[in-house]
Amino acid sequence: MVTGAASGIGRDLMLALASKGANVAACDLNEGKLQTAVRKVQRLYPTVRVTAHVCDVSDRLNVRQFQNEVASEHNTDCVHFLFNNAGAVGGMSFVSSPPEEWERTFAVSWFGTYNCTREFMPMLLAADQGAVVNTASVNALWASLGSCTPHSAYSSAKFAVRGFTESLVVDFQRNAPHLSAVLVLAGHVSTGMPAPPRTWRRALDGEFADYEPVSSESAASIILEAVQRGEWRVVIGDDAAAVDARVRADPWSVYD
Repeated sequence: MVTGAASGIGRDLMLALASKGANVAACDLNEGKLQTAVRKVQRLYPTVRVTAHVCDVSDRLNVRQFQNEVASEHNTDCVHFLFNNAGAVGGMSFVSSPPEEWERTFAVSWFGTYNCTREFMPMLLAADQGAVVNTASVNALWASLGSCTPHSAYSSAKFAVRGFTESLVVDFQRNAPHLSAVLVLAGHVSTGMPAPPRTWRRALDGEFADYEPVSSESAASIILEAVQRGEWRVVIGDDAAAVDARVRADPWSVYD
């Protein structure tokens, strides 16, 4: 199951999974783009079952309906992989951004992950083996886009996704040892999401000024390879690696 599957990393995860022979349930809020992406996968890989589901992941009841559709259309009581990839950007400032924008961004980027994991947990528990793969962000490590450039709602949501995923690592060890949790910490990936502002290249004294964005296809490949190797923490991009190292080495100065 892949959320945010109409474009970017979600679309390329869907393609990569189908290429490996996996049946896929794909969801997104953009019905037109989702149908186009799913039809492409169906043409390329006609022997696998790929279904499209319009779903607002921030709405728990909508996700429950999605879960019921997956069980029915795939005639299954189990899911082996849950890729929580859907996200939204907005609510840059808690001080000056409209509350509605802030709350919508937080709802999609955090509660989308929570709702899908909660509603699909019975199907994951019913599988012989499985993984919950949560796409967080470099902003789950550092709540900024550079000097005096807040990223408030998105960072808050992704910090929540990070903590949730790390807690699942331990929770699954104790209560569901056949499952694993994987945290994806992605830097700037070329997707339909807005690119970081110019302050990003100047951030942290220009430590990653010369980085190049990772393609969504490469990001999807890195994620699946990490899952296959049994890794629980995946850092994508030179910018993300630089932020990760700097925040751990000198957390007191990263917001100076």
